[in-house]
Amino acid sequence: MPRRSLLDESENELEINLSPMIDCIFILLIFFIVTTVFVEEAGIQLNKPDSTVLSSDQESDDVSFTITANNKLLYEGQEIALSQVKEIVRNGLSGKDTPVSIKTSGKSRHGLLVAVWDRAKQAGAVKLSFNSVN
Repeated sequence: MPRRSLLDESENELEINLSPMIDCIFILLIFFIVTTVFVEEAGIQLNKPDSTVLSSDQESDDVSFTITANNKLLYEGQEIALSQVKEIVRNGLSGKDTPVSIKTSGKSRHGLLVAVWDRAKQAGAVKLSFNSVN
């Protein structure tokens, strides 16, 4: 009877069949692609300011509000009520291109910024921008 050597056993190598694993990965990939939801959420449309520097003549034409850290609304250094924003914007708009800017403190309430923004839009402002200062 012939003896089998150890070398003969190494010739019969085992191979792992990867086909089922690859099939599972493709099925998972298809599942995640199909179930992914691409929804565009609603939000506020913001006009980002240009980095160009305005001349002093152009700066005097804009309507500018300031919101302080303790949530006070200021116009030209005077504290005003939120209900006065529409009237001030209407009086300050010399044309559709007149910018309205809102300067806010980083510690102020976001709701006040949105309320001022909405009232300025209702008054007819088209060019709105805001700046957050610490």
